[in-house]
Amino acid sequence: MTFFRFCLLLVAMTGLVACGGTGPDASRIAGTPGAQAVDRSGTEEPFVLVDVGMNFAQTLARTVSETNWQMPNGGPTSFTIGVSDVLDISIVSNNDAGFIDFAQSTINPIATTPLPRQVVAEDGTVAVPLLGRVTARGRSVQALESLLTQQLSEVLVNPTAFVQLVERQSATVSVIGDGITSPGTYPINLSDRRLLDIVGRAGGPAGAAEDIIVSLSRGGTTWRAVLRDAYGTSRLNPYVRKGDLISLEPRRTQVQVMGATGSNALVTLEQVDVSLIDVLGEAGGLTTPRASLKGVFVYRQAPPRELQAIGTDLSKFVGRTQVPTIYRFDMTDPRAFFTAKAFRMRDDDILYVSDSANAKLANFFGITGFFTPNPAAYVQDARDRANWKLILAQRQVLGPNDQTG
Repeated sequence: MTFFRFCLLLVAMTGLVACGGTGPDASRIAGTPGAQAVDRSGTEEPFVLVDVGMNFAQTLARTVSETNWQMPNGGPTSFTIGVSDVLDISIVSNNDAGFIDFAQSTINPIATTPLPRQVVAEDGTVAVPLLGRVTARGRSVQALESLLTQQLSEVLVNPTAFVQLVERQSATVSVIGDGITSPGTYPINLSDRRLLDIVGRAGGPAGAAEDIIVSLSRGGTTWRAVLRDAYGTSRLNPYVRKGDLISLEPRRTQVQVMGATGSNALVTLEQVDVSLIDVLGEAGGLTTPRASLKGVFVYRQAPPRELQAIGTDLSKFVGRTQVPTIYRFDMTDPRAFFTAKAFRMRDDDILYVSDSANAKLANFFGITGFFTPNPAAYVQDARDRANWKLILAQRQVLGPNDQTG
């Protein structure tokens, strides 16, 4: 019987290998003649593994807390003219003898000549009669006025140049997100150079300020705050700079849940102060007995300062603004639920719960269960053998020609 089952298993496995399914086998794809295999899997990519305890979870929670959110410091940058800016230039001359105003048939001591509105050229210059092309890029409005006045004084009587920056297109800020009324690109002007000034020009928040998270990204670093707090705190209303990206989004935390949980899905919670317990509860908890209580992991791109605080060696991550990090939880610890409640999840985290050893074993026998008799099969076989023995015994007592029974 054992040999028969082995042969049957061998035949079935051979059939499974030969079965084409819904498409070509993975080995056939990888082994197709002429296919060029390029391995960029990054198997040497390092990551940090952190076993999370209560103290660390509480320390980490303080860095995630809204009260510790920050915006960049620093004053306003210099306000200079750049390529694509639109300028209005006027030249005023003063002469005691006066200038003839043919339109009014009068003589005025001051003559004003407005030049056509123009855009600063790609080479950074503007055209000025009598002077040709003059470099405006990199100069402030006042510096350009002084330069034009100085050069015009060589060809005109007591001239004065006036420059007005009509449209500033050389220094802009982008505003995006579901929490802003009119997303787009907005120039930085002298009158509105702070974050809230730009938000106001973009139509303001599309919802209540306490329900909006405002982010400012610059040079690979992103700062965040609750928009409501920015209205009342100057440190959360910084000066913006050329190339900044401002994002306004509803307050929420999205975590991808995978593995041995009640449901595998993208869990969205309409708040930012979210614990690991909150996410597990939303995902239906751990699936028993499938889940490994020592195999609860949170995958995150963590900022280096978060890991330096616990003495992590970051020599392999020099220059990185984000460090691939896996946080591991031991749910067999009596304090595990306190730790999971203190641990704060972040937007874009991945929660993964691995299978237990028992689940893997059960899965193996589930695959081969057709060939492995279960206890019920053994019981049925025993009953069948007992019945046949009884029948044979009766036939021997009654004889072959007795038809009773």
